Amino acid sequence: MKINVLDFGAKGQNRLLDTWGIQRALNQAKKGPITVYIPSGTYHIAKALKIYEGTTLILDPDAQMLRTGKDALLKNGSSLKRYYGYNGNSHIKIQGGIWNMNGVHYPYNNTAMCLGHAREIEVCHLTIKNVVGGHGIDACGLDGLHVHHCNFIGFYDVTGERWFSEAVQLDLFVEGAFPKFGVNDGTITKNAVIEHCYFGNSFEGDMQSWNRAIGSHATRFDRFYENIIIQHNVFEDTQDYALTPLKGKNIFIQHNLFLNCAGGIRYLGVHQGKNAMTLEGDHEGKQGGDGLYVMHNDFVNNGSKDVLHIRSHQDAPHTDVNIFNNVFVGDHLEAQLTAVRDIALLNNAHPPQWKQKHVTHLITNV
Repeated sequence: MKINVLDFGAKGQNRLLDTWGIQRALNQAKKGPITVYIPSGTYHIAKALKIYEGTTLILDPDAQMLRTGKDALLKNGSSLKRYYGYNGNSHIKIQGGIWNMNGVHYPYNNTAMCLGHAREIEVCHLTIKNVVGGHGIDACGLDGLHVHHCNFIGFYDVTGERWFSEAVQLDLFVEGAFPKFGVNDGTITKNAVIEHCYFGNSFEGDMQSWNRAIGSHATRFDRFYENIIIQHNVFEDTQDYALTPLKGKNIFIQHNLFLNCAGGIRYLGVHQGKNAMTLEGDHEGKQGGDGLYVMHNDFVNNGSKDVLHIRSHQDAPHTDVNIFNNVFVGDHLEAQLTAVRDIALLNNAHPPQWKQKHVTHLITNV
């Protein structure tokens, strides 16, 4: 069954009627499975819309969701309910349109799409633009995320304190990580594919490219980002490392173009602080990741940071790191390997200068 938001009160360019009408249609979709359709036009969104279990939301390619307040644009939960594990509103597809956080005129820190405590979320064929401070997508505690054929353009750090903001954040439910809804039970994102996307600048107002394109900056002891695939993307002019994964298991980064980024890939283990603590907070432990594959990527004109920065602790090294068949172009070509065991550096064209410390079981043809 397919329903049109115009039949539920949305008018276009009316922040009250558009927010109310689209939400009415999304509420109707709770009776699903229902596809909610948003036709061409500009819709003013005053507060975050809530999308529910089993909903498909399709926007016309010329439909624009324009934020006209301080809130997010979309979330898949309510702060009035408690969600655990991967058992929140799941099996959701969001397709098409322009999701404009309107940071040029509303320079307030927030995230476009807040998606958490769920299984099987697909986001595709859309543009997220002009975000201030937050993320394009905050993917927290998801099992099964597929983001593809999307554009993430335009970011502004209005306070200068959001240097760690990613266009797509892979996250877990711990205190302070995901404020919109959900129980902080340590549920972590896994089984994610991000492919055929572009990350760069919108060239509107004070917007720039993203600080980071995809990554994480929170974890806990014995929590790993598992089965993450990042492929066939373009990362352009990021102001920090384009990719910043944290300790994980089976992370694949392949067939991407890194163009004029300040840094390429940074992959860290943890050895102290809150990221090394258990969920209960009673002790901490050092941990690295297991299984990193960096293959068939092009790194062009890397900036002042390392093109590859792979670092853990000598008491808990990263293991099974594979860097194959990449092409490096440009003058600033330095890379760091610290506390890595079982690493292969093979068939890389114009490889960087490797700085090594506590590296064991290295195979290379450099």
